[in-house]
Amino acid sequence: MGEATGTPGRMVSGDRLTLDEYADDFNERFWRPRNTGAWKFERAQTFRQPESASWNAFHGGNWELSLRLLEERRAKLEDYFDRISAHGFFVRRVRVVEEPLSSYLVWELNSLLIRHQSGASISVVDAGSLEPLEREGALPEIFVIGPDTVYQVLYDADGVAEGAIRCVERSTARRWAEFIDAQHQNGEKLDAYFDRAVAGLRPAQCEAPSA
Repeated sequence: MGEATGTPGRMVSGDRLTLDEYADDFNERFWRPRNTGAWKFERAQTFRQPESASWNAFHGGNWELSLRLLEERRAKLEDYFDRISAHGFFVRRVRVVEEPLSSYLVWELNSLLIRHQSGASISVVDAGSLEPLEREGALPEIFVIGPDTVYQVLYDADGVAEGAIRCVERSTARRWAEFIDAQHQNGEKLDAYFDRAVAGLRPAQCEAPSA
């Protein structure tokens, strides 16, 4: 996995949106005809996703059910990314990892693998490559919708999404998209990373009890 390139800035300034406002605004902008692409940069190593049935199964220690629920979403994800392709744009995602992997990341990387296989383009970047850019703290969670919108996604103390800061500015969107593109290009493709470092792992809370 390659060296990090310069970051376009640490935090985003703009309008504060609630979670519902963020979801509505994102969906409107994502599907508008002039969208040129979408870029996601995911840095934190642990989140909570209580809205996900698979995450709840994982969190409760039922790994087999969690994986089965992920697999059941494959057809919907394939339809979703077919729709994106039909609209003429793309989604590129960068997942930063720290090893040893957190239990959450073991689960999320299984989830992301299905997205990657369904049409998303996801790369994995080792957190160590970002060290020169993170001397003042970890980089934020960023979602760009081209050509002019950047969201810094916000989370509460427990790692549950609570909204976003929206910046509508072409130059900021371009800088973040270029940064994420570079990380995406220099990173390791998710399927290769998964085969090498994730396949066969079980989150700690899902380990079978010893005899």
